[in-house]
Amino acid sequence: MAPASPSPRPAWGRRLLVAALIVLLLGLGLFEDEVFATLGRLWHPGRAPVAVPGLTIHGLPVAVSYRLLYAALNVALLHLLLRGRATKAAVAGYAVGYAASAGLLLLGQRAGLPVATATAHRLLDVLSSPLPIMFAYPLAILARPNPAQPGA
Repeated sequence: MAPASPSPRPAWGRRLLVAALIVLLLGLGLFEDEVFATLGRLWHPGRAPVAVPGLTIHGLPVAVSYRLLYAALNVALLHLLLRGRATKAAVAGYAVGYAASAGLLLLGQRAGLPVATATAHRLLDVLSSPLPIMFAYPLAILARPNPAQPGA
């Protein structure tokens, strides 16, 4: 008699979390102004955030908080969708993307290269959107080795 296998965890819990993360991500994008205003009140209670010319109109802590919040939700969603596979790669990808953006922003500000600054802002916009999920998830699924193939 074969030993009883442990019962699989219910899939509805994972699906519910995925749906909640998708709603949160969509809410961050749709209500961006309200999110920035809320973060501004948290970071700068009783006063207006200090804009950094050429970088952000919301204040640096507010802008960084928004970007990190979006990245954390994206990584959490990828973690759930891929069942823990490639979470470290997703975090590393965001770290490289944000480091490249910071480098381009610094280069654009210090060297007076508006193209570098514009590119950095576009890269930040991509990182703070659903695009990384839309590309990373299918690529990770396609890259998964198929156990039915010989040599896999």
